[in-house]
Amino acid sequence: MNWVLLFVELYFLFGATMYVGTMWVLKWFLYPTWRSLDRSNVDMHFGVPTKRATAFFTVVVPIMFLAGGAMIWAEWGTTRIIPAIVCEAGIIALTIVGQGLIIPINIKIRGGDFADDNELRSLLIRWMMLNDIRFYVSTLTWLSMVWILVARGHLLGSFA
Repeated sequence: MNWVLLFVELYFLFGATMYVGTMWVLKWFLYPTWRSLDRSNVDMHFGVPTKRATAFFTVVVPIMFLAGGAMIWAEWGTTRIIPAIVCEAGIIALTIVGQGLIIPINIKIRGGDFADDNELRSLLIRWMMLNDIRFYVSTLTWLSMVWILVARGHLLGSFA
């Protein structure tokens, strides 16, 4: 059973690391260049990356929901329950913002459903603001997952 929990926690750490890494790359490296996107280059610099990220996280995140629930169950009665709950709440919040607010903007931008480059920039600015929420939530989620592993102490020995 302990090795199953280790696998679950490492999977959640993998997903949280991919998520936070994506958000940090967006914020610090891509946002500055996306302010100058226009109809001629938006698909290459926005459309392709968002399609690939959506496809990747559509597979990874549902398993993270299950892993988060398993961590809560496994940590019940310990102090690690707090970061386990933060992890699960984090992935829920990230999904709500992503699926409910960001994906509709992705579809609109990728479909060219905007009047001109000014409207495109307005959509991108809203998109970036919403992803700033995911930037902070994904960072908190990742830190909570690391907290669980650090609080456990000697990782491999704690699962023996």
